[in-house]
Amino acid sequence: MSIRRTSRAFTLVELLVVIAIIGILVGLLLPAVQAAREAARRMSCSNNLKNIGLACLNYHDTNNKFPISVGQWDEERDCTGRRLGPSGGSRGGNAGDGYSGKGWIVDILPYIEQQAMYDGMKPGFVGDFEKRGAGRGMGLREVRNNYMNRQLDILSCPSDALARTSTDMWWWVDREVATTSYKGCIGDGIISLDAQNTPGATNSPFGNGDGGPTAVGSPDCHNTVEYNGIFNRNSYFRPCSLRKVTDGASNTFMVGENIPSQDLHSAAYFADGDFATCGIPLNVFIVDAPIDELKSRWQETRGYSSYHAGGAQFVMVDGSVHFVTEDIATLTYRGLATKNGEEVVSLSN
Repeated sequence: MSIRRTSRAFTLVELLVVIAIIGILVGLLLPAVQAAREAARRMSCSNNLKNIGLACLNYHDTNNKFPISVGQWDEERDCTGRRLGPSGGSRGGNAGDGYSGKGWIVDILPYIEQQAMYDGMKPGFVGDFEKRGAGRGMGLREVRNNYMNRQLDILSCPSDALARTSTDMWWWVDREVATTSYKGCIGDGIISLDAQNTPGATNSPFGNGDGGPTAVGSPDCHNTVEYNGIFNRNSYFRPCSLRKVTDGASNTFMVGENIPSQDLHSAAYFADGDFATCGIPLNVFIVDAPIDELKSRWQETRGYSSYHAGGAQFVMVDGSVHFVTEDIATLTYRGLATKNGEEVVSLSN
C-alpha cells in the first residue's frame, strides 16, 4: 500500500510577507553594517594620526625641534610687517639654501619608513620655489615628477574617498600632486571671519551657538614667521620645540584632520599645503561649490574638518589621539590650539 504525500506551496500572500520580513531585516542590518565600516575607517584614520604624531616626536628627539616648513618666498616679518630677518633673508641654516617650499611632512618621511623618498626629494630643498620648466625648490622637475605626486596611505583619511592626488591645488594647478588629510596646527589665527559651521547662526560668525566673541583668537599671521601653534608655513625661522609648549603636551593640538577637496591648499609636501588653524570653527563646509568658488573663498576653508560624523580627530603633542566634537566651545577649541597661551582648558572642558 503506497502513501501519497503532497507538499503545500507558498501562497502569494505568504511569499509577499516573507519578502517584506526579509526587507525589514535588511533595512535594520544595513545601518549597522555601515556604522561598523565607518568605525573601522575611523580607527584606521586614528592610527594614521597616531603614527604621524609619533613620527613628529621621533623627529624632535633627533633634532630638538618639531619638523619645519620653508615658505615658498621671503616672509621673514612679524604680523605688523616689521622685518625680522637680516638684509637678504636668513636662507641657510634651518631653511636650507633658498625659499624652497618644503613642507614639514617631508621631514617625517624617514620616520614613516619612507627614507628613500626623502633622499630622492633632497634636490628640492635647494633654490627658491618655481615649478615652470626645469623648476627650482620643490618645483624641481625631478622632484615634482617623481615624488610630489606620491599619495601615501598614511596621509589619506579612509572616510574621504576624494583624499587622493589632485591637479587643483594652489600653486600646483594642472600638476598632479599628492594631498594630505592631516594638517599641522598653526594655532588660533583668525584667517576668516566669514567661516560658519552652523547654518543661520547669528550670535557669532564662529557658529557653535556658545556666544563665543568674534574677536577671541589671534591675528592672521599665517604668512609671517609668527605663530602660536606647533607648525607654520615659515617655521624654519623660529622652530618650535617641546620646551615652548608651556600649556602642556596633553592640552595642545599637534595635527588634525582636513578635507583636501574643500581646502585646495592641501599639497602634501608643500609648505603652503600642510597647515590649518583653529581660528576657523571645526567642520566648516562650502557645499556644492565649483572649484573657482572654492579658490575665491580659500580663507574660509583653512580650518579643520572631516567626514566622520559630528567632529574630527586630532593628535596632541603628547602623541595621544582624540575625537573632538564640532560643538566644542569656541574658547576651549582655540585654547587647545595654542602652545603657550596660558588658557586653562582641556578636552574635558
